[in-house]
Amino acid sequence: MNKVLEKIHRKLTAGPALSELGEKLSLSELNTFLLELFRRKAEHIKPAHLLRQFGENRFVTPASVDTLALRQTELDWLKYAQEQYFHPLTLSPLAPFGACSAIGHVDQNNILSAVRGTEVVSDATNILALQIAQETKATRDKDAIFRYAATHRHVRGQAFDNPNFTAHFSIFCMASGGWDMGNYAFELGQLNEHLSIFLALLRRHFPEERLSIRFYRKKNAQIFFERMKEYKQGVWHSMPFEFQDDLEHEYYGLIQFKVFLRLEDGEIDLADGGPVDWTQRLLSNKKHRLFISGIGLELVHKLGEDANIQKNTDNYG
Repeated sequence: MNKVLEKIHRKLTAGPALSELGEKLSLSELNTFLLELFRRKAEHIKPAHLLRQFGENRFVTPASVDTLALRQTELDWLKYAQEQYFHPLTLSPLAPFGACSAIGHVDQNNILSAVRGTEVVSDATNILALQIAQETKATRDKDAIFRYAATHRHVRGQAFDNPNFTAHFSIFCMASGGWDMGNYAFELGQLNEHLSIFLALLRRHFPEERLSIRFYRKKNAQIFFERMKEYKQGVWHSMPFEFQDDLEHEYYGLIQFKVFLRLEDGEIDLADGGPVDWTQRLLSNKKHRLFISGIGLELVHKLGEDANIQKNTDNYG
């Protein structure tokens, strides 16, 4: 990135263009500038170049999935989430600019920034957090818990060597927000709700004996983990689970859960979730609580197809 910027600076006679644009232009002025710049660039695009880009640009290549089967899975999962009181939402392909980096500790370079104050959605849970914060501001009911679910095609800017890691992919995610109930009651209740739904959905695709849960302890979470042990209705007590310390990564607070699928040659994590402080920051109120979670829906769909083939010759014993 730095070498590219240096090359741009050498081309421009006005000096350090990045500093000039970033410091002296408002966001709306920058949008106007970029819109005109892109318009001029688009005037020079030839049809042959367009076709070549469609074949080479990893961000625009169609997904290699069974489209109808994936859509049916999305519909089935959203219906089940609605039965569990998580309201399905159809999100825009775009988010407000900074939707991830401003609250989620994500580098903006890993996101496809756009014009008109937007970016391409790279994590739908950030958008559900904005929705919950907006709903919370509009109500005075301190007992209200807002629950939302969505399926969305995420776009990520990172480039991976593994061909299975594509630039865009389908996910299923949920978010629930409410006010602090004391004694970690909100966090425990939502941990149980999210995990219960995830496990019910994953059991539709994989044998239960191949699923396990791993909880990652965050800083200052000892009391919370004592509450987890006392929380007898927790779905995790009915299946294999383990604890592991994770004190470095601060994306989640208190805890992060992951659901793993055991494969013939190892394991792979299909889902994760935990509490985050995003609505606290959006509402400027540390008493608000938000719990988010997500499943790699497209990954589950692909692995599930493989599992269905293996079921014909293997009883998973």
